[in-house]
Amino acid sequence: MSARVLIVDDDPNIQSLISDCLASENIPCVTASSAEEAITILQKENISLILLDWCLRGGMDTSGAEVLRASKRLHPLLPVIVLSGMAFDVRTDAVVQHADGFLQKPFNCTLINSYVAQWLKRLQATPAVFLPQCDHDISPLRHFQCVYIRHVLQLVEGNVSVAATRLGVHRHTVAAALKEAEARS
Repeated sequence: MSARVLIVDDDPNIQSLISDCLASENIPCVTASSAEEAITILQKENISLILLDWCLRGGMDTSGAEVLRASKRLHPLLPVIVLSGMAFDVRTDAVVQHADGFLQKPFNCTLINSYVAQWLKRLQATPAVFLPQCDHDISPLRHFQCVYIRHVLQLVEGNVSVAATRLGVHRHTVAAALKEAEARS
């Protein structure tokens, strides 16, 4: 799965700057200009990271907070980095509402690319969670059983008997899961 960044900012110049920065590093992105547009994208598309302007629609609007709340509801583990050029302490507001990071405007490509690369690297290094994070993550239990059994087999160097003993199942169950995994490949 390829990483994809959602840029949420109502200023087309900022959207373009960030998009160009990420494109220079071959990081795909999608943009939204409003809270509503961002939430729709979050509901329909696979996003790895959000860069979120806190004050959308050109004022002291809390629509950035709306996007943050929606993202945490829809995808609890999705990192959200808040961006702001406001003089007041947006950082405190964003952190209190569970943002994962903060960047003060103005910024440059080096800073954006470094920050995004750091988060995407962290996401890549994070083991996949077995528990679904949203409705479309739900998979048949049998799939996870096979994944788990295959992983245990790797840990015990392919020894079906040892894997079965450690898992507390019959070795035929382990062999069947291995055969099913091979059939999928």
